[in-house]
Amino acid sequence: MTLRRAALAAILLIATPAMAQTLRIGVPGDPTSIDPHFQDLAPNANIARHIFEALVATSARQEMQPGLATAWRLTADPTVWEIDLRPGVRFHDGTPFTAEDAAFSLRRATVVPNAPATVGRYVRDLVDITIVAPGTLRIRTQEPQPALPNNLSNIPIVPARIGMAAEPRDFNNGTHAIGTGPYRFVAWEPGAQVKLAANGGYWGGKPAWAEVAFRTVPNNGARVAALLSGDVDLIAAVPNADAPRLKADARFALWETVSNRDVFWAIDVARDQTPFATARDGSAIANPFRDARVRQAVMLAINRKLIVERVMDGLAVAATHLVPPGMAGFDPTITLPEADPARARALLAEAGFPNGFKLTIHTTAGRYPNDTQQAEAVAQMLSRIGIQTEVAALPVAIFFVNARKHAYTFNIVSWGFSTGDTYLLVRETLHGSGAENYGGYRNPLVDQALDQARTETDPARRHGLIAQAQRLAVADVAVVPTHYQVNLAASRKSLALRQRMDELTLAQDIAPAP
Repeated sequence: MTLRRAALAAILLIATPAMAQTLRIGVPGDPTSIDPHFQDLAPNANIARHIFEALVATSARQEMQPGLATAWRLTADPTVWEIDLRPGVRFHDGTPFTAEDAAFSLRRATVVPNAPATVGRYVRDLVDITIVAPGTLRIRTQEPQPALPNNLSNIPIVPARIGMAAEPRDFNNGTHAIGTGPYRFVAWEPGAQVKLAANGGYWGGKPAWAEVAFRTVPNNGARVAALLSGDVDLIAAVPNADAPRLKADARFALWETVSNRDVFWAIDVARDQTPFATARDGSAIANPFRDARVRQAVMLAINRKLIVERVMDGLAVAATHLVPPGMAGFDPTITLPEADPARARALLAEAGFPNGFKLTIHTTAGRYPNDTQQAEAVAQMLSRIGIQTEVAALPVAIFFVNARKHAYTFNIVSWGFSTGDTYLLVRETLHGSGAENYGGYRNPLVDQALDQARTETDPARRHGLIAQAQRLAVADVAVVPTHYQVNLAASRKSLALRQRMDELTLAQDIAPAP
């Protein structure tokens, strides 16, 4: 695998610039806006990464790299960062990129008109942005923010001249869709495609493709059919069931890598009574998941390796704990117990449920690969230890509205690490005030470790605090991880793809095969 990645990197470095043909990519999701600050969604980020750039870039393996900033450093004041900007960069309309543009973009990210969920959550703690020289910014935060460089990778830079009143619609029609990235915006046909063209003046060198078209094909079968028929050159999010067929077809290449997305189950531990757990006869009972022994029983009932092998067709990696390998904050000493149904049944009996109880679990229908099948497998495993389990699969929009209202007892969750830093996931999903803490989990010791990690500037100590929070949460069974997703893409054999961990499919990572 290492040699293959090295070979692909070499191919991409020597790719022929400014090719004559269009690269056609089939993707499952349409952006909700071309405005790069409008909503923190993967389809939006996928398009934005072509048109716009951030101060800090991330590699395919999510290492931080210079972007529109060439360097960043923490000053003697732990609340102040200095950022050196890249000279000689121009926007698509020929105007120079300046410190004013960077400062404006960081401010605008939190106040986009009519935006549902801006990328501004990554920079909400900024209290002052000062231009100390034409090529240097000084950023002050409310308290020490060691993860600020990681977070800056999610804030695309737009021209300051558009003003704070700029509406997302003016990005959608192309008026304000002006960045410094390798591709220029041409047109967006909502629900159909986004068209881009090469930025011949790109500071990083001429792009490999003259034109790029992202075609939205939500249906899995239709997306595979589009590749097979030649309507597109490459597709993202290959369904697991179709992977063997594409891999065996000499006309195509299958590309895979372990993603940054962890799939797990949230458990309602906050309420004395929970809506979807009852006695076997349907009568009301106290919330069984308030007892750690019940949560431990659930952890021991779920066979993660079996889910990977039989549900995910081997195209996933069994979780070892909450955080995927390769992310900042991963600690290999934290492990999950192996499945042990006999011990699980004994723990249920110790907790006062020798005959188990009745449970309904909730899943998305089509948000994650094989999500409904995952839920059905988990239901069978829980039923075998005496928890009579039924599955409710819901459309994505309905599911997440209800999940954020803590409407469920036991529901699927996933998290993709958009910054390469695990802190945000751990805080959001395990901290008592975390927005994605769907189970209402609260542990003062976990909160204390995460609160200290938020402002700890020493990397080793910060890592230790994040690991401490994870270790405590794993022991307490705050959530039940099952696996890390594998990103799958397929292309014509004549293409080479540098597959990314972050689930983005970028034209910058695609080149002609040798």
